[in-house]
Amino acid sequence: MRKLTQLYPDYTAEIDAIEQNGITPALLERIIAKHQGNACYNRDLCNRYQVLDGFVPISDRKPRFGDETDRALINHKINNDFFGEIVDFKTGYMAGRAIAYGYSDTVESLEETADVGDTMQEAKDARDAAAKAITDFVTRNNMYDVDMETTKLAAIAGYCGRLFYIDTDGNECVRVVPPYETIILSKNGDITQPEFGVRYYLTMDIHDYPVAKAEFYDASQVTYYEGSLNSLTETGSQEHLFDFCPLQGVPNNREMLGDAEKVLSEIDAYDRALSDASNEIDSFANAYMVYEGVDITEEEAAKAQKSGVIVLRREGGKVSFLTKNINDAQIEHHLDRLEDNIYRFSQTPNLSDETFGTASGVALKFKLTGLEAKCGMFQAKLQSAGVYMFKLLASSWAKKQIKVDPLQCTMDFKRNFPLDILSEAQAATALISAGLPKRVAYQLALSGIDDIEYVMQLIEEEKEGIPSLMQDLPEDDRPSQENETTLVGNDDQS
Repeated sequence: MRKLTQLYPDYTAEIDAIEQNGITPALLERIIAKHQGNACYNRDLCNRYQVLDGFVPISDRKPRFGDETDRALINHKINNDFFGEIVDFKTGYMAGRAIAYGYSDTVESLEETADVGDTMQEAKDARDAAAKAITDFVTRNNMYDVDMETTKLAAIAGYCGRLFYIDTDGNECVRVVPPYETIILSKNGDITQPEFGVRYYLTMDIHDYPVAKAEFYDASQVTYYEGSLNSLTETGSQEHLFDFCPLQGVPNNREMLGDAEKVLSEIDAYDRALSDASNEIDSFANAYMVYEGVDITEEEAAKAQKSGVIVLRREGGKVSFLTKNINDAQIEHHLDRLEDNIYRFSQTPNLSDETFGTASGVALKFKLTGLEAKCGMFQAKLQSAGVYMFKLLASSWAKKQIKVDPLQCTMDFKRNFPLDILSEAQAATALISAGLPKRVAYQLALSGIDDIEYVMQLIEEEKEGIPSLMQDLPEDDRPSQENETTLVGNDDQS
């Protein structure tokens, strides 16, 4: 578990100093030093997720008996990767289905996107241009992968960073930054709304000497530094072409804790118990041979063990086997209790549970309640980060004469949940038979439908053969340009 010094630090004083006197190498070194406790702990969590030797506690286990230098001692180090399962399960459930990014197709979006005096067609063209800018950004950067990595890193260490930049072709791009390289300075403590950002990392020069590099981001430019973490020198700066800080954070929750942190002690206890049981099985080798009243040399004992024949030269001698009664039931109960606590306190469904495979419908959703609550908290943080992301991108698109209202940008989340279509269809039919309107029945029973109004419109079109009102009119039926009214009037128009 974390210590107080390993929590994300408060940078209120540093923000005030930057606003008064600007950034300096000494102040940047202070910011980085303040982050080291949190960064080191987060790096260890990321290394543990990769199951690197030395970062999984069981890998450093020493034999409990005998000389530790004796290589003949049996010392199993079994890692049960509950940590990875907790992270991967949430990542697949939360981000397994891509977030649908788009631009609102409403009258309000037309009004917010159009300029004063624009005609209806010009307003639609402006809205289409905004929608295309968003679609191109999502496709160019493969936001499905970006969101997947964001979810994974946030679940591992509590938060991660997203750095937006303009590539050499002038396109807006984004990359995911590990939490141990990301510092977000925000007045209200919400790292999704940054005032300033710092990215720092260690690299090797041509002579294989470690070199620290740091980048400081504000609302207009990025400043570069090199040296060591406690002795940085400014090497240059440039504009980043956005109107806001392009380095933002995405927290897993307000406390910025990973999903498995609360059950790390249970996971380690499970590894120790199973490793000890495995040591006992391998070292015991079924039984020990006991000689009573018999003089036997080591050579004769070795021959007897190999051949299975024992010659007794003294009357009254006796040979027997000493077996140990292992209480395997106690070990199994201990492991089962630890496993149940790991899944329970991490709010992760246990797919090996016998009742889980037979559950469906409401019962299955009830088993996922804890996971859904955890994902809901992260979804709220992702939506906050999305609002800032579109505000940042809109500032760049405005320079290309593309008007985008960040509040009209949409994010549609869908869980990677198996649909029980047959049961839902039967439930919808029963609701309609009970007298409920179809719109209400579909909304209550059919979880796979997000836009009920669109579905109802398609039903009416198929029933009556009426063309969609959203389709463009034929060229001959379109109103002439002189008769086309403006969508947004100026000060001289009523």
